Amino acid sequence: MLLSSVLALSIISTSRSFQPPSNIISTKGMVIYWPHVYVTVNASKVIGINNLSLGFMLDWEWKIWRDRTVLKQLAKDANFRLIRLFSHRIEPCTNWDESTRTGTFDWTNVDSIIREIFGIGAEPLICIGFCDSNGIIIPPGMAINATTGLPYPESFAAYCAEWVKHFEQIQLPVKYYEVFNEPFFYFYKNWVYNETKLGYFLNLFNKCYDEMHKVNPEILIGNDASLYRKFLDYWKTHGGKLDFFSFHKYDCDNLNMEDEIPLKRAERRYFVTDSIFYGIRDARQLLGANLPAIASECNWAATCASGTDPRIQKVVGATWLALVLRTAVLEGVQYVTYYCFSSSKSWEVANKPSGGFGFGMINHDDNQPWYPYYVQKLIGTSLYPNDLLVESTSSSNDIKVLSWIHESKINLLLICKINETRVVTFHGLTGQLDFFRIDGNVSYLTPQVQTGQIDADDPFILDGYSVVLLTTTIM
Repeated sequence: MLLSSVLALSIISTSRSFQPPSNIISTKGMVIYWPHVYVTVNASKVIGINNLSLGFMLDWEWKIWRDRTVLKQLAKDANFRLIRLFSHRIEPCTNWDESTRTGTFDWTNVDSIIREIFGIGAEPLICIGFCDSNGIIIPPGMAINATTGLPYPESFAAYCAEWVKHFEQIQLPVKYYEVFNEPFFYFYKNWVYNETKLGYFLNLFNKCYDEMHKVNPEILIGNDASLYRKFLDYWKTHGGKLDFFSFHKYDCDNLNMEDEIPLKRAERRYFVTDSIFYGIRDARQLLGANLPAIASECNWAATCASGTDPRIQKVVGATWLALVLRTAVLEGVQYVTYYCFSSSKSWEVANKPSGGFGFGMINHDDNQPWYPYYVQKLIGTSLYPNDLLVESTSSSNDIKVLSWIHESKINLLLICKINETRVVTFHGLTGQLDFFRIDGNVSYLTPQVQTGQIDADDPFILDGYSVVLLTTTIM
């Protein structure tokens, strides 16, 4: 199906031959040029193969998604392939007997949401066990070891294995698991590293890993702290087990941080090694294994005490996300999982002073998408695993590019990461180009994708922060 057909229900058409306003402004005899950027596509030079698919998190809103057909259809329309869940949100264990290491289970909620996930053509990633700054969450009745501050490894491993057994019994092919959300709050609390606690966690994780794999050797188990340098160095030297890297990517620290910092981090944090985190390539080299990599949570910012950052749903948030996805493609990431699918604009506005609309890419007050959804739909419906990545270059760091071939189409992604006008001239493309554009010309309060056509020989104007997909049929 052509991309234009896929997007037909959610975009605004400006179907005309694109006639840019003059890129030359005359003022009192002076001629002022907007900066030009030259973008070159060499479709005959393959630089790699795409591994990336897109995903999202269902947190407390999982029932809303499960029960609304329109939300499931939005997820299917954008071709999301991985959906992450917290075990404590859908907790099947009504009581755990520590003495026998067995529990009483009601799998009704688990089965209902997992079947809906498979029903849209996606698969689940289940994070079993939860840790944050407030402590840990484990099943009712399970004991905490007073020495470690964690569940007893044998007991928690038996509980984790019950999940795998259950899906084997009902023949649902659940493949991806994480053991404990954000355990760095346990062993790296307030950025103070505690190696003893990391050792306790390694023992717990390895026991869970072994017991779960005994039930099904084909599953993959990871942990979202795995790109912390302290974690991975210790893991390697002390026999830690791991099937995939996962990480949580939030790049804006607070509401007052300038756009420039998170936009820079979009392409660097977890992709380029720094003093705290390994980049994915270096992590693979350290372990000597080409493990899959999953960004199991991803958003502009995680701050929420005074409300979420309003930029999450604005064009700058969409631009940041496009930069993350582009870099993830180039670094061989398997999944980027957006946190989270939906949130309530009305609740946030009524209860929080920040002016944000929650973390969601959908407003579940009215089931309408925000710009981050449209960015992911543009990419998710045009870029597939095993598509050929072809060479593309930009003469300016202000404009980032990515080009690939899907079926009979050449696709070019343009990302303007500066809030200033730039004029793009294309080389290596010919004929008519269909474009799908996200920028500030359409308000983030009523977001829509603008569409149209241009001739490849014509200049193309980017009005500040922008995400544009251009496509043309291979001749």
